[in-house]
Amino acid sequence: MNEKVEKPDVKVALATFKERLIAALIDYGIYVGIIVVGIILQVAIGYVPIIGSWLSWLLGLLMYVVGIAAMFFISIWMPYKNDGQSIGKKNQNIKIMFIDDEAKWTLRPVGEDDLGKVAIRGLIGWIEASIAFGLLAWYLITNDKNRQRFADQLGKTVVVQCDQETGQVLKKPRVVAEKKKE
Repeated sequence: MNEKVEKPDVKVALATFKERLIAALIDYGIYVGIIVVGIILQVAIGYVPIIGSWLSWLLGLLMYVVGIAAMFFISIWMPYKNDGQSIGKKNQNIKIMFIDDEAKWTLRPVGEDDLGKVAIRGLIGWIEASIAFGLLAWYLITNDKNRQRFADQLGKTVVVQCDQETGQVLKKPRVVAEKKKE
């Protein structure tokens, strides 16, 4: 009774680790950058006599709140409202798709009823990315047959390649420039 059920292959072009990494660096870079700029300004203004301490505290708090808001907007709201694409995913022509039927692994796009699912995926993704700078996510993406990290497995999603113009899911993987030269 302790049989391991093998999950079938997804029948579409999955996003590569490189595409997912670049998309994550763009997305995380935006909101982490806002928070870091806030910290730098907070420290710099803190040295201004008289007004520096309260102004630096206020500015730091403001930048932190803006950074957290950007994190929610980019990681949760954008994929929910933009067919599974954040800024980074749009740049890399990849998107999130939900696994509609786990037995057949049929996929469906992010829909109107998926805000909670996208939010859980995003929250787990932040935790996953913070563990040893994303090494857990890297390990799972590179060692899972369907390139699912823990947030994907829990959220029942995959990240797929899509056409730049139409946004349609590609059936065959994009040809990588280095492979074309061979």
